[in-house]
Amino acid sequence: MNAPVRRWPAGTTDALATRAKIAVVVPSTNTVVQPEYDAMRPAGVTNHITRMILPPRPYEDMNVYKKALETEEGLLDAALDLVLVCEPHVVAHGHSIHSFRGGVERAHEEVRKLEAYCERPFITPSIGVLKGLEAIGKPKRLGILTPYFGPAGEMVANFFRSAGYEATRVVNMEARGPTNVAKITFDTIRAAFDQLDAPEVEAFVHVGTALCVSGLTAEIERTHGKPLIGVNVATYWAALRAAGVNDALPGFGLLAEKY
Repeated sequence: MNAPVRRWPAGTTDALATRAKIAVVVPSTNTVVQPEYDAMRPAGVTNHITRMILPPRPYEDMNVYKKALETEEGLLDAALDLVLVCEPHVVAHGHSIHSFRGGVERAHEEVRKLEAYCERPFITPSIGVLKGLEAIGKPKRLGILTPYFGPAGEMVANFFRSAGYEATRVVNMEARGPTNVAKITFDTIRAAFDQLDAPEVEAFVHVGTALCVSGLTAEIERTHGKPLIGVNVATYWAALRAAGVNDALPGFGLLAEKY
């Protein structure tokens, strides 16, 4: 039987990527995913960024905003076509909200479609966070931090409910657009986690790839005594593990350091 014809070259190593190449898709406006992933990058791994056009999201009418969340599409295939020719081992998607719409079964189906297109593992943020929660023992009662407005926060909460978790508390920071998300200060993020914490919350989850949480993860965990599964840490961690790279990632919290 003849082997199926590949659309894209398989993953290969090179002089710098002696262990793995990670392709990373980010929205064209996102200024956070690339530096956060690079800060976590182990020796012998290289990250290769491709940028995806997304339509601007409306903020004046929450009904229109909600509809946009449910229907908007970006130029993902075009971004993938640019990066897959560099022969990466795995693709990580640095864009959150689309992967959380429609519940966990839809998320898994989306991964199956993307992996068929890319012919290699594809890590979406929602599935990366679920893998992270599973790795640390599946704490059920979650405190969820987002940079979004209420309809997007509820979409994320419903996703975790569909996966068997409780969205015990949700804090939405209501930033207007990804470039403004990236401008939220570390002190403001710390204060949001203070607001999110409560005795019934067993673990924190952060969604929103433009929110600068990764470098604060260990600090937040020490301050509150609870694990934090942040979207950028979890997605990059899962991509590395899918590529066979199992190094600890010091300074980025329980998941990255211990699992």
